[in-house]
Amino acid sequence: MTEKLEPDPGGDPVQASLQYPAVARDAIEQVLSTQLDPIETAARMIVDAYGQDGILQVFGTGHSRAVCLELSGRAGGLASVSMLAVKDLVMFGGTDPAQILDPTYEREPGLARRIYDLARPSPRDAFLIVSNSGINASVVEMAELARDRGHPLIAITSLRHTSSVDVRAGGRRLSELADVIIDNGAPAGDATIDLRPGVRIGAISSLTGVLIAQLLTESVCRLLAASGAPVPVLVSANLPVGDSHNEPVVARFAERVRPIEP
Repeated sequence: MTEKLEPDPGGDPVQASLQYPAVARDAIEQVLSTQLDPIETAARMIVDAYGQDGILQVFGTGHSRAVCLELSGRAGGLASVSMLAVKDLVMFGGTDPAQILDPTYEREPGLARRIYDLARPSPRDAFLIVSNSGINASVVEMAELARDRGHPLIAITSLRHTSSVDVRAGGRRLSELADVIIDNGAPAGDATIDLRPGVRIGAISSLTGVLIAQLLTESVCRLLAASGAPVPVLVSANLPVGDSHNEPVVARFAERVRPIEP
């Protein structure tokens, strides 16, 4: 995944030496060649939850939030997905904003329970938790809560990263708690390109995470369509039909799905 591109003698020297295009192609191909089965299994779990009037609750911290955002409140995406986040403690729980600005706050014990309790998920809801390392307290505790309370649990994580580091929270990893594991293929530390000794760049977990999110969304929508069930998909609000289309779709889930801030 770190193969160098051959420079073009007549081209721009910086552009000719860029390795990330090859890294990205390799990472995408790895997901497509190894993860379609767990993605389909996860999609069926989500459809089963929908069939019982449940929704999908998604949670991640740090850059994993990018994958959660791709699944929730997205044009072309499902309206029946609610994103849980650390910021919920400020927006709905009265926490001092200064607390959540600490980048290590995701390691705080008890954080996930407060977020879960504020959301009040239905027992019928499925959970999807995103974490590259899968070891920080908030994601492990959220996974334990979901598992203990009977929610189907899907994880998007890096198996290479999580297996290469010591556990932090209660001696468990996200991958050890999930019913279905989708491997984002990222290496330990996420970065893929050795620029020079001690300098490694080119993170891929967001890239493959977004790909997985879209593959999962498409799989869920195709399963719903094949069964004749409604497919509650959002349309871009920046199209003329957007607001009129989205209003009844959003209203159907308004009491359970938190809106994404502008």
